[in-house]
Amino acid sequence: MNNHKHAIIFNHSPFTNDKGKEGLELALTLATYEQSVALFFTGNAPLQLTTQIAADKLNRKNYSQGFKALDLYDIEEVYLEQTAMEDLQLQENNLAIEAQLLSAEAFLAKLSEFDVVLEF
Repeated sequence: MNNHKHAIIFNHSPFTNDKGKEGLELALTLATYEQSVALFFTGNAPLQLTTQIAADKLNRKNYSQGFKALDLYDIEEVYLEQTAMEDLQLQENNLAIEAQLLSAEAFLAKLSEFDVVLEF
């Protein structure tokens, strides 16, 4: 199996569709096969990482808890676009996991380091 560097971009809010769940499942699957994986959150996607998701009120399963397992799969690269965080009025201490905050320019520069870029 080829060892490509995979970037998975999340840009949707949680529970509007299944894209966030699908992206998380793909990341964990790739990591299981010892592929390099990094996660990028932009747009409304940082909401997937907040500690205050009320999935039960939407009658949905809270897949966002799965992001807490990233360390178990050796997925250590998680990036947030700073503008998205500001637009959503989120602080890093409101997130369930640690992530690196990047300017829009740094976010795009980091993405350019990856062989495969998938968007969810």
